[in-house]
Amino acid sequence: MKKCWQYRFIHVTFFLLVVSMYSFGAEPPSPTQNLSRHLAAVNQIGYQTDWPKRFTAPLSDDGIHFIVCWKDDPAPLFTGVIKDHVGDFSQFQPADTANDYVVVLKGGTLGECVSDPFLIRKELWREQLWPSAIDFMIDCRAVVGTHCSAFGGSPWRDGCFYDFAVPSLIFLYEANPGLIESLPHQMDWEKDKTRVFAPDFPFKSDKILELVKRYYAELEAPMTDAPDVAKLIHWGLGWYLVQFGKNEDKVNAQIVEHFAYLLSAWPRLKLDRWLPASFYDRCREFAQRHWERSGLLAIDPEWNSKKWISLEADNLGQGLVLPYKGHNAPGHSIVPNLLMYELASRTKDPMAAKYQQAAREQAAWIIAHLDLQDPRSTKGMRMSEHRTIPSLVWFLQHHPESAPPDLKAYITAWASIMVKRSANLWDFRRFDLENRWSLPSFNEPGNLAGFPACALAASWVVDDSATVQRLREISVAQFDNLFGRNPKFAASPSYPKNGFPLIERGWPIKYRPNTCAVLELVRGSLSASPGTEMYPFIPDGKFRHCEGWVNFNTAWNVGLAYFAWDAGKQAPTKK
Repeated sequence: MKKCWQYRFIHVTFFLLVVSMYSFGAEPPSPTQNLSRHLAAVNQIGYQTDWPKRFTAPLSDDGIHFIVCWKDDPAPLFTGVIKDHVGDFSQFQPADTANDYVVVLKGGTLGECVSDPFLIRKELWREQLWPSAIDFMIDCRAVVGTHCSAFGGSPWRDGCFYDFAVPSLIFLYEANPGLIESLPHQMDWEKDKTRVFAPDFPFKSDKILELVKRYYAELEAPMTDAPDVAKLIHWGLGWYLVQFGKNEDKVNAQIVEHFAYLLSAWPRLKLDRWLPASFYDRCREFAQRHWERSGLLAIDPEWNSKKWISLEADNLGQGLVLPYKGHNAPGHSIVPNLLMYELASRTKDPMAAKYQQAAREQAAWIIAHLDLQDPRSTKGMRMSEHRTIPSLVWFLQHHPESAPPDLKAYITAWASIMVKRSANLWDFRRFDLENRWSLPSFNEPGNLAGFPACALAASWVVDDSATVQRLREISVAQFDNLFGRNPKFAASPSYPKNGFPLIERGWPIKYRPNTCAVLELVRGSLSASPGTEMYPFIPDGKFRHCEGWVNFNTAWNVGLAYFAWDAGKQAPTKK
């Protein structure tokens, strides 16, 4: 488990050696943009009606007029003006329709531009993105998903100890239980069990196959009519119960943390409708047995920036990948300790005080030692960044009486820095304001997908209304970037037909099918995004790694959940 990042690093290195030859079954890179006409980079899927709706016009001068109209009818429905290469039609809030809209730009010395088509609907993300996000988690299961492999040795192919898979699923369930329980059922315990026990099951690793067989043999099954998300939660934690249940050695803290989210959500979501009581009991015993020995009551030494690679180091070779891989995001254990504190308080467990003290000490350590001006402390945490600021907000909202006194000021300072780093034509939260727009060397679609959790959470405790509005704008902008509002005018998925039917152009380079963790066969997989080499507008800049990763998609789950919580004016688990 602890070595999974080493295998990924080998694959990253291999990719960088050959990507210039486009040897991954890629289409040729998209042609150079026609610079003699206006250009409009929009979200190719679309926009939610009452959320910010912005696009980028990288070649258009201030004052150029644009219209929003039907794709097949040029009559203006909304008229606006470009400012600082941005068009804003947030005030256009039409009734739901299945028809496509476009942005039209014309005027000045450039030719007319008609944007990619897009939808505007009140619940667009719920309709178009949530099902794909859950489909990914179903398809990406190790051994029993769309490919009978288990790259990385985790419940999800290419997963690892910091993938945050189970908590992200619990977040989705809590943020929209009605949707989760209404989706069609795809998972079938008995069919999967029959497959893995069949003599001709085509899986080669005896060790992993034995683990999966034990999962089906030793654990009580979820209810047949349980929502797939409940079955996925059972799958993820059940895998760990079998893998580590009888292991008295230290289990990685970020695996143990997963169990706290289940224990906390159990009564709120009435999970006893779907999952057996024996499963809850085993999860609780596992968490209590491994909590302290895994280090969850201490300050994680990996949070110390003195251990991280220098900002000046451009070569991330020789295994020097901290913090950019996202292994140990500062504050990852704060919320789990608070959840265990709440559980222990209800049952009069004497451990309650220890959990509370640990959460407080960890939050105070971050305030004292984590320099928010250092971009390694923010975007440098890659797709794991959502483990920090949302955790601090969670503490402040749920337990203000025990939170460090300067916690709100610290969150407000973070928000101010993010607003400054997003003041550009893409509303793109940059790595820094010097030379780097994106992470050094690594690809970062998971960072874009998870950032809304950070910005929206902060907006719940920041007092300044202009900052709150801007945090909402840049939250949406990072999602927009994933789906076409970026210098490449391409959406993140390399295989958009798998889960994203509304995308006109997916990422133009891709892995060949059946490579690495075989995410090419998975619905809803996010693959890539532009790096610094393409900003501010260099569409033919160098490509970066184009492989999907379960860690990217679990960050996307978190981002989707926070959008839903924000829309419902409700913080996580706080009714």
